[in-house]
Amino acid sequence: MSVNDIIPNFSDAQILDIIKRHYGLVGTLKPLVSYEDQNALITTGDDKFVLKISNTKWPLTFIQTQIDVLKHLAHAAPHLAFPSTVATLDDSELFEVDGFIVRMQTYLEADIFTDVPKSEALYADTGRFLGQMSHALTSFHPQHHEGSDPLWKLDNVMSCKPYIKYVQDEEVRDRMARIFAVYEEKVLPKVPHLRKAIIHGDANEQNFLVSPEQPDRICGLIDFGELQLGSQINELAIMLAYCLMGESNIAMAANAIIEAYDREFKILDEEREILFHLMAMRVVVSVSMSAYNSSLQPDNEYLLVTAKPGTDLLERLEQQNFIDI
Repeated sequence: MSVNDIIPNFSDAQILDIIKRHYGLVGTLKPLVSYEDQNALITTGDDKFVLKISNTKWPLTFIQTQIDVLKHLAHAAPHLAFPSTVATLDDSELFEVDGFIVRMQTYLEADIFTDVPKSEALYADTGRFLGQMSHALTSFHPQHHEGSDPLWKLDNVMSCKPYIKYVQDEEVRDRMARIFAVYEEKVLPKVPHLRKAIIHGDANEQNFLVSPEQPDRICGLIDFGELQLGSQINELAIMLAYCLMGESNIAMAANAIIEAYDREFKILDEEREILFHLMAMRVVVSVSMSAYNSSLQPDNEYLLVTAKPGTDLLERLEQQNFIDI
């Protein structure tokens, strides 16, 4: 089965028919970028929704867990904003169309983190939001948490080492190899002993939402498609990896994020000492897996959105001694 067989590719007309038959809604749609699923913004008068059609490799139980975590957070962290699932006409949370699982969520109207001017206050609030979410997720214990792509799980990062070869730049490949070597020697032995929890797993610059009225305030987080059981500190490491891309003052931004997170959810000493290397490893994964997936889908420009800023960040992390490789 080829990659194109498992990725949904419904036409606009098909999607509009789906929302009419299953939700009783008539409106317009705008395709939304997606790594390997299909998402569409649905506008019906004054209301907006996001229709999500999942890649067939995601188990039904895992998609249900993504629905369940939103319900949990609505109760455990009502002061934080996340999408909620919209029920169908027959009160279902999800259904199947031609072998693909479909669900609809509310749309959060806001600016995307990557598109707004950055400030120390905004970085701090990003840490504040993530820390509060981490606290709320410690009480979430789903029956099914397996399903996200194992190659994107930071605890499983050694499995990504063979994919470095797909990165075209030799200097970048060499830096990644050195980062892997240090990780294998100094960090990997500590991973089994780190505290574990359910984490969002992909709190990145595309998924954080910023309030248009308060540009230094995070007002939401979307896309729980990488939800997973993993080392708790990975949540912060992953967020740092993406939110620091393109930032010239790494020390300022990182300190603002880390200390704000720590005020909301205490970072343990053994987590803090490896945090920057975990962050670097997430960048390595992002760049190498993007290069690999781009070789499979050369027409999907979204796959390389983090490639250049990611390689630039790795270089600056080394040059400014945030990581010792």
